[in-house]
Order: sequence, then C-alpha cells, then structure tokens
Amino acid sequence: MEKPSDLDVAKLFSLCLEKMHGLGLDLVQTTDFIGAEARARAMGKPSVTPMLSSSLNDFSKDDAFWLFLQRNGRDIGCVASRRDNLYSETLSEYWTRTQRRYYGLSEAEASRFHAPAALHEIRGNVVYLGEFFISDASRGSRNQLALFTHALHSYTHLKWKPDWLYAFVRANDNRRGYGVEYGFNRHIPLAQNWPNPPRGRQCGEYLTAISSDEIFHMAAGYWRNPDLLLCDDSLTKVEKLRT
Repeated sequence: MEKPSDLDVAKLFSLCLEKMHGLGLDLVQTTDFIGAEARARAMGKPSVTPMLSSSLNDFSKDDAFWLFLQRNGRDIGCVASRRDNLYSETLSEYWTRTQRRYYGLSEAEASRFHAPAALHEIRGNVVYLGEFFISDASRGSRNQLALFTHALHSYTHLKWKPDWLYAFVRANDNRRGYGVEYGFNRHIPLAQNWPNPPRGRQCGEYLTAISSDEIFHMAAGYWRNPDLLLCDDSLTKVEKLRT
C-alpha cells in the first residue's frame, strides 16, 4: 500500500472547503498583520499574544499569515500562524530566549521544566498556531470548528511542509476537548512551568502538537471517511473558543 502523501493532504483541504462552502463559509488569508489584528478586535477578540503580535515581531510575509473564517463575506473567526526554523536549537531553548524579550523577564523569571517534546522531538521546520477565535454569535458548531482547523492544518502543510505544528491550550479548555477540536493528537500537560506566570500564561497549559507524518495519516483517513471528521454537530462541552 502506498504511503500517504501531499496529495492526500490536498484532498482533505479540498474536502474541507467543499463542506465549508455548503455551510456558507469561506477562508481568507492575509499577511497584513496590523490589519488582521484590527479585524480580530472588531470580532471581539480582546488581545493578541506576544508570539503573534506585530508590535513585537518583524514578520516576513513568507513566514507568517492570518487565516479568517468568513460567512457570507463577514469575518466570524480567525487564527494566526508563524514558521520558525529550529535546527540548531530546541523548541525549549527558543521559548526561553524569546520569552525574556516578549515579557521583559530575567533569565530566572522565564519558564522552565518544559514538556519533553519541546526538549527532544519538536525540531526542524516548526509552525506555531495561535489566536484561535470564533465570534460569540457564531459559536456552537463542532463541524464548523473541525472544518476550519483541519483546513488550517492542511493549508499550512501544503504551504510550508512543516515538520511540526503546535499550539498552547489552557488546561481546563483542553479537558473540555479544545485540543481535539483543533485537530491535534499530542496533548502534553504542563507545557511550561513559570516561577510567576506573566499575564495571559498559565503553568497548567497543554502543549498540543501534530507531526507531518501524523498529518499525512489523518488526511488520508479523513478524506476517505469524512463521516469520521464530521459527526455530532454539538459543542456542549466546548462552548467557547478564544485564546
């Protein structure tokens, strides 16, 4: 049997778009980073994390983008993505170095005791995903969320061929199912431990991630069996979506 490939990922992306269009939904990408933050605020998103803030990063348009979910041409959701090449340092080392600048911390104040995957596994062409948000009036559909996030993973893979995708999810949110709804299949508690967490961060956050091999595997399975991706369209345990 042939191994899953980029073609399987492209088929999953196409499937997600087809199903989204059937629900009156569409995706729009932008690299206008300042404008994207304004659009997110207009939907009700209260803030942007330092790792994806245009005021704290000089993003290249080749290495970052925002993706907006729209219904009938109107923004109802968003997510942001950045690519980092981590070959000569670990993800853990990268976190420690950048946190000091993002939060104005001393070395002793930066997070420590990082999840093992950040120390050993998540390396190479690494993509961070954040700023997941769905406007209040548009929440409640599991299928809408699944289509949005799996389209995001598929598109990001086709665009950048990353070795890993990862995100942070608050502990209580992950227990309610956010990590699974985002399409990740690695869920590691205590991603980072902070002596004194800065605003917006928690010691109990989960590191949620998926590797390129796992993206291939899931893409091949889902486009052949879309009912496994689109099932009970209820979010009784994942009522809200904001970071």
